[in-house]
Amino acid sequence: MRPRNGNARQGSDEMTIPPPDPDLADATSPDDPCASQRRVVEETCALADRLRAMLATSRDQLRAAQAALAGYEERRERAVRDADPREVQRRKAEAFDAFRAARARARARGDLEAAATAWLREIDDVNRRLVDARRVLETERPEAGSLVAEVERRTVAVDRARVAAEQAAVACRDARAHLAACEESGGEAGTVAGAPAAVATAGGAAPWVATDAGAAEVTGAGAVPGASPPAPATRAERPRIVALLHGDTAERDVVAVALAGGDPAAADRWADLLDDLVAAVIDRALEESRFVFPRQHQFWGLFRDDECRGIAVALAALGFHPIPGVGWADGRVPGRRDLSLAVGYAGEDPLRVRIWPNEAEMAHLFDDTTADVVGYLFETAGDLSLGEMVSFLGRRAEQLAPLWNVWGRARPLLLAETA
Repeated sequence: MRPRNGNARQGSDEMTIPPPDPDLADATSPDDPCASQRRVVEETCALADRLRAMLATSRDQLRAAQAALAGYEERRERAVRDADPREVQRRKAEAFDAFRAARARARARGDLEAAATAWLREIDDVNRRLVDARRVLETERPEAGSLVAEVERRTVAVDRARVAAEQAAVACRDARAHLAACEESGGEAGTVAGAPAAVATAGGAAPWVATDAGAAEVTGAGAVPGASPPAPATRAERPRIVALLHGDTAERDVVAVALAGGDPAAADRWADLLDDLVAAVIDRALEESRFVFPRQHQFWGLFRDDECRGIAVALAALGFHPIPGVGWADGRVPGRRDLSLAVGYAGEDPLRVRIWPNEAEMAHLFDDTTADVVGYLFETAGDLSLGEMVSFLGRRAEQLAPLWNVWGRARPLLLAETA
């Protein structure tokens, strides 16, 4: 198993679930009690993929029909303008006025001939555009009805494809949830052995989630700068997912090897997927500005935690994206006016701030904040069930399809307590 450094960010809003990797296929025994659920997952998720592709095709066809209709509307508007008698008369009058002015300025016969040539060229252009406009209005008008009908037909097709794709996606997710439940229970109804009680109950943050802003910063291959540290020594036991979120590659490799069934090549690919899972969780926390703010800070100390998060969200909406413990993404630092706007957008009174951070302090405004990745995950995703994780990650969940297909085996591994 090779060591890995850092977390890859997710960048596309049009991600689709890739086809299953045969090297990540779940090795099952002939008497697999979950074989039927596994077949249902394969069939329903394959159908969901096909319907998603059909939806993309329908959307492309709709965009092409809309572009054709927009092109006709543009030509028609231009034709109506060029065929308007008032417009024709205006352009001819302007051409004659220009010729008359040039004639008055002429000092030689050549100047007069050039002015006359320019006048006649403009008149010819007006007449040519008039002929083209009449042709468009007469010959292309019947196409308008067919183009409108095509757009309406494609719109209905997209709506139908979208409904079918959404229903298939729900069926795929439900099938994966049933498979996960089957795998976790060993083919029988029951709870997952070894799962922490605080996690087995849906909702609420687990008691071992650390959010102490004053604790030492965690570093590691998978850790986000400024992320909240592990729980204090008095609460040493924690689920393995917490270790992964804090960059523990050894614990990640334990999960990867278990999912790979002893295949080193497959273990590396499972490690990649687990790193992608960690990166997606971290990105979600950063997107939602789930930071822990220092209470003694000159600026942040004026507001409650929820008010501070509101200001951070407003700053991000203005294009200033903070990275806890690091600074600002792309080096884009807000000014005093930007911060005042963010305070107002967050619903707070800027007059509460008597001393605003100066330019140097603004660059380090988030240096003492930390990202509460673990707390946000368990507060939002509850007991890490398949449905909760997919809902929590949104579009980022799509590229983790191989992991969801074995979530019944992966979840107990990620929830297993480690020292």
